[in-house]
Amino acid sequence: MDPYAPVPPSPPSPPPVARPWWRRPGFVVMGVLVVFGGGLLLFGDPSGGPERGVGEAKGSGRPEASAAPSSAVATRAPSASPTPAEPPDLVGKVLKEARGVADGAGYDVVTHDASDRDDGQWDADGWKVCFQTAGGQRGGGRPVLDLGVVRVESPCPAADGEKVTWPTMPDVAGAAFVRAGEMLEAVGVRKVRPESVYTDVTLPADPSAWRVCFQDPAPGREIENPQYATAYLKLAPPDAACPEEPYARLRPEPTP
Repeated sequence: MDPYAPVPPSPPSPPPVARPWWRRPGFVVMGVLVVFGGGLLLFGDPSGGPERGVGEAKGSGRPEASAAPSSAVATRAPSASPTPAEPPDLVGKVLKEARGVADGAGYDVVTHDASDRDDGQWDADGWKVCFQTAGGQRGGGRPVLDLGVVRVESPCPAADGEKVTWPTMPDVAGAAFVRAGEMLEAVGVRKVRPESVYTDVTLPADPSAWRVCFQDPAPGREIENPQYATAYLKLAPPDAACPEEPYARLRPEPTP
């Protein structure tokens, strides 16, 4: 081959192919600007400035955490019960009523027999309050009233835990029957049975004017639960003296 032979000319370059409209530089630049601007609107300023996106923490790409956990309300300590007012005066009330009044005032109640008998208080309607003291506080936070109680028909003892002092039988001898009944009623005796002191004299339907010669129970005897006791009175007519002992005869039997 001849090294000096002339080099044939290069083939002509093909004509430039026109680029699609979406790949032209101007459109690409505009697309970048649109995408960048949309990102700012959607996600905020990545520099953490005042224009950062909603819910995005300053200087962070993560949403802001809540200031307090959602369970804070559930774990909040329960508020203390309001301190009740001055305790109500329950002395003299029946136990059932006393419990209701105490509960309405914000107090719990415990009870004990105020006498020396230590009986259980099973029927709240059958007991009354003689003493009340503060009994501390229960786990629930309510203060407690300790009530010393006795049977409704019983008098209160002189002090909590002491023996109940029952009334004593009054001396009604010599009194008219109507007056004797008033004296017995004053100490709680409701049942009175009059009888003629003479076996040969019949007691009238209305012995109000007859006088008492003998009585049972005897004067001065303690009457426990007087509402259930019965007083037996021996009466003589207004115009007759009392005999030396009951069941005598007013008129001696004629001698043969």
